[in-house]
Amino acid sequence: MIVLYKYLGIILIPLIKLNLFFRILKGKEYKNRFFERYGVSNIKKPKGNVIWIHAASVGEFKSADLLINLLYKNYIILVTTTTLSAANFASKHYDNKIIHQFAPLDISFWVEKFLNKWQPKLVIWIESDLWPITMRLLKQKSIKSLLVNVRMSPQSFKKWKIIKFFYKQMTECFSEIFAQSKLDRDRIKTLTNRN
Repeated sequence: MIVLYKYLGIILIPLIKLNLFFRILKGKEYKNRFFERYGVSNIKKPKGNVIWIHAASVGEFKSADLLINLLYKNYIILVTTTTLSAANFASKHYDNKIIHQFAPLDISFWVEKFLNKWQPKLVIWIESDLWPITMRLLKQKSIKSLLVNVRMSPQSFKKWKIIKFFYKQMTECFSEIFAQSKLDRDRIKTLTNRN
């Protein structure tokens, strides 16, 4: 299924780029940073070990606060987000602690470009914004990855149970998964057949 998703994404690249163009016009993307969605960055990678934290929106970002404050003095902390509000939050509150980038869209060569540029030693994925291509590449490149603070709503659980194998396949890149609650943990265990 991931292979089908991969090639479908490549076929849809013209539409993805067109959508990104309209998002820029509507003020939903920064016109001077849209290229980050293609895995391109104008920031030079500093020397040292990079820990990549992905926090899709402001809520996830706030839940990463403890991790950022524990790690930033000893590591280069790269935080990716998907929303403008999260980018603005990052700039306002963490500008001197992290490097912020917009997460690359889930197209194989864009994600490859991103990973080759930053070469993270550890990936910490916050909550549940899972992308099949990104997850697959993390596994292929043997990049140690953790999924933390995961929640699984009853609606999401019901949907994922239909394609349980796909959820299991996506989460195979994570050496550890940490849930928000026992109920979330039990739902994830049901979908992944792992401890």
